[in-house]
Amino acid sequence: MNIKIALFAIIFSGCIAAGLAYSSGHRAGRVSQLRDTVAAYNRRMGISDDANSLGSVDLCLELGGQYDECRELAAR
Repeated sequence: MNIKIALFAIIFSGCIAAGLAYSSGHRAGRVSQLRDTVAAYNRRMGISDDANSLGSVDLCLELGGQYDECRELAAR
C-alpha cells in the first residue's frame, strides 16, 4: 500500500513540475512575441519609444498583451 502512495506522489509531483515548466516557457515565449510586436509597431509607425504617446506597457496592452506580461516586457 505504501508503495502505491509513494508512486502516486512521484507521478503527481512530476505532472506538477511539467505543468509549471510548460507555463513558464509559454509565458516567456509570449513576452518575447509581444516585445517583437511592439518593436515592429513602433518601426512601422516611425516613432521611438521616447516619443510614443503611449508608454510601452500601454501599447503592449493595446496590442493584446496581458498586464503582467506587459509589465515584464517593460522591465526588460
